[in-house]
Amino acid sequence: MFLGQFEHSIDEKGRMVIPSRYRDLLELGGAYVTLGFDQNLMVMTASSFKEIAENTRKVSLTDEDARDLKRWIFSNAVWVEVDRIGRVLIPQHLREKARLNTAVVVVGAGDYFEIWAAELWNQRVKQIEDSEQAAKRFSSFDIRL
Repeated sequence: MFLGQFEHSIDEKGRMVIPSRYRDLLELGGAYVTLGFDQNLMVMTASSFKEIAENTRKVSLTDEDARDLKRWIFSNAVWVEVDRIGRVLIPQHLREKARLNTAVVVVGAGDYFEIWAAELWNQRVKQIEDSEQAAKRFSSFDIRL
């Protein structure tokens, strides 16, 4: 499971070191990267991405929102390989869409992890940590021990 958050950087060629804890969880020496829903990137193992693909096959092709969701996920998806020193090359078009420059934050999200521009992550954390709003936003989720 991808947990925690790590401050990293992207070099001038678009390469970023994957946290070592995360590298150990990746399969086949790489991962799928696609555009997230919050101006970030989502990074998934091959099996998680395959599960997403299978789930999207279950939606109707006549549903415009379903078609757009498939376009969003798959037109932005790329397979990246981890090199011998633990880096991946993030394509320029994805770096631009997620506003990734030098400073990034790698955030665990359970079955996948996210890559955020540091300033966008800091803004998002403020929203998430607003306890009054969080209680309202998360009350409909059925999370129990």
